[in-house]
Amino acid sequence: MDQPRTILVGTDFSDISDEALRAAALYAKSFHARVLVAHVFDPTPNIPPVVWSRPDLLERSIRVEIEDAIRETLSGKTAEFLKGVPEVELGVIQHPSPGRALVELAEDEDVDLIILGSHGRSGLSRAFLGSVAERVVRHAPCPVLVVRGREEQQSKGGE
Repeated sequence: MDQPRTILVGTDFSDISDEALRAAALYAKSFHARVLVAHVFDPTPNIPPVVWSRPDLLERSIRVEIEDAIRETLSGKTAEFLKGVPEVELGVIQHPSPGRALVELAEDEDVDLIILGSHGRSGLSRAFLGSVAERVVRHAPCPVLVVRGREEQQSKGGE
């Protein structure tokens, strides 16, 4: 792996995503890399069908409010976890598949390293919930670092 110049971190605002941000800060400071922090959302499952017939309403009100709230949260997370990283950009993406959206963003931005958190689910829970990290690992155009939370690492240590 070459020295990363651009690092993409996908976040869902969970504790495990915070671990991914911590890892990104270490890599970015070590390699003087740019960090792109992205959150993918899909508001349509929570929108009543009557609104779907009025895309102008969705675009004007709900989508803008959701994006603003996400950007505000991303700003807070980056201020907390990416202190001292000189170049940080925020990405808010509306897409039905977070994994696919992150892979497409990595391709578009010529990303050298993707860092994601994973809850380490397996079996039926992964089958029902899906795995963003697994999809990204399978399709990413660059190396992917998957981090696990401190609690998951400690609980797995005795097995």
